[in-house]
Formats: sequence, C-alpha cells, structure tokens
Amino acid sequence: MTLRIERYKHTRHWALYDGSELVVVTVYRRGAQEVQRRLAAQPRAVAEAAAAEAAQAAAARQAQALAEQAQAARARAQPVSEAGAAGG
Repeated sequence: MTLRIERYKHTRHWALYDGSELVVVTVYRRGAQEVQRRLAAQPRAVAEAAAAEAAQAAAARQAQALAEQAQAARARAQPVSEAGAAGG
C-alpha cells in the first residue's frame, strides 16, 4: 500500500491517496496523517488476528488428538474377560 498526502485539487484541504485512488479528504494535514498512520497499522492487526486464529485451531487439533489417544488407551486397558463377554 503506497499512501501519499497532498493538497486536494485547488483547495485548502488535504487528500490521502492509495496509489491513484482517493482514500479521504480532510480539512487538516494532521487528520490525513492520522488516517495514514491507522491504515498503515491495519495490516499488522489483521496478521495478528490471523496468527491468533491459527494458534487456536492448532490447540483444538491437539486437544482432539489427545482425546483420541485417551480413548484408544482406555480401549487397550479394558480387561480381557469384558472384551470376550462383549464380543460374543
């Protein structure tokens, strides 16, 4: 994202452009600078949210794997007499 600030046409207002696309027109240059700062920080916030979501998904997969391992261990620990009675 290439953001630049310049005067808006022949007015006293300030414009923030993303390439050739007009993003915002403000009365004060500091307003345009603040919008530019916030837009520049936005991709970091999106990346942080994506990383948090990926970590949560990994934790859920790990919990599922542990539950499956516990279930398999319980099945192996079942006494032989119960297994024979249940089977037939």
